[in-house]
Amino acid sequence: MIWFYARDIVAWLELDPNRTYVAVAELCARLGLVTAREERRVKAHPLLSSGARRLELETEEGDALLRLCLRVELVPLWLTTLDPGEVSDGQARARLELFQREAASLLWQGFRPQGFDSGDVLIAARGQQGHAEQAYVGATAIANLARQQLLIERQLDAPAADDAGPGADPWAARGAALDDPQAARVAQTVRKVARTLGERTRRNEYWGALSGLYRNFGISSYRRMPAGRLYEALEWLERWYGDMVGEPEPPPDI
Repeated sequence: MIWFYARDIVAWLELDPNRTYVAVAELCARLGLVTAREERRVKAHPLLSSGARRLELETEEGDALLRLCLRVELVPLWLTTLDPGEVSDGQARARLELFQREAASLLWQGFRPQGFDSGDVLIAARGQQGHAEQAYVGATAIANLARQQLLIERQLDAPAADDAGPGADPWAARGAALDDPQAARVAQTVRKVARTLGERTRRNEYWGALSGLYRNFGISSYRRMPAGRLYEALEWLERWYGDMVGEPEPPPDI
């Protein structure tokens, strides 16, 4: 079985990096799909349709035609909705099948609930993983924490009509608006540690805080953290913060 194509299905489509939109007809021509059917599917899909619009494109004969076009960043999502059996080109079909297996693996690694085994359709079960697989699972877990951290911060940083009065911490107060108070509390503490340390080292210290959560406590998601692990992680972060506050400022970089 082939596990890697240097020219994967996205490269096969020959997207133009200078274009924000690509015609659905062009994508279908590369894959041997029926354009009218795929255009109907795009228009019926809520997310795909939100990134689709009719644009005037020039044909090879110089004529201008209105074509349904899709934003390029939504092309991978569109590819996951396709039936490989409908792709007429054999090489494109093989690449699409591998792409969909990889997409399923990426989704599981990115949204895997806390405590579930990291194995999936491409990655072996935890006890059978090699060094490269372990490195990938660990890096993905930290990337997942970083994505959740930025989403939580974005939600907590959003203006609220009921912000507390002068002197209060509005960012902390908005934590009650998050549907998982534990996730909000950990994210707030990570932000406090990373920013305080960053002011001293003049570097982005989120990586250190997030990688510490994974290495020390096996935390790969802010969602549904066990109470014991949550307590240990918060204690570690608060102790780290306390150690920083008691230390003198480093000399300035010259």
